[in-house]
Amino acid sequence: MTVYEQTQAFRFLIYRHVEISLSAPAVETDHAVHHKGIVNIPLPVRKYRFRPDKLGRAVVLSEFGGYNHQVFDHTFSKKDFGYKKLESPLQLENALQELYEDQIVPAWEDGLSAAVYTQLTDVEDELNGLITYDRKVVKIPPARMAAIVKVE
Repeated sequence: MTVYEQTQAFRFLIYRHVEISLSAPAVETDHAVHHKGIVNIPLPVRKYRFRPDKLGRAVVLSEFGGYNHQVFDHTFSKKDFGYKKLESPLQLENALQELYEDQIVPAWEDGLSAAVYTQLTDVEDELNGLITYDRKVVKIPPARMAAIVKVE
């Protein structure tokens, strides 16, 4: 599978996994706070606990993850930013599986409408993507990621 095909597979996973409530009003997002049914908590900074919106609107975890695995010779620079640094692809897979099992799946079961992983690709000094900055290395195979997020 080419990197392009793998990227398309990740895009499918993102769209397939996210449910959008059409009844939820469009609102501006106040990044990093629970506001009008949208919450941004850069996990693993703190553990996410789902809270239903008091007005019954959809709750979206608009950014979570930030798990870092640096793939040498596939970075923008020598700088290395991420919330949780992992030394190997296997450590990254295991950490993401634990994150989903312990926090995201239970929140989904309690009513979370959508969750957006940070981020699909590395962006300059932020090495917390699932694909490297140069788009040449997929850090986690799409089939493994699908198993982690429970997408069929």
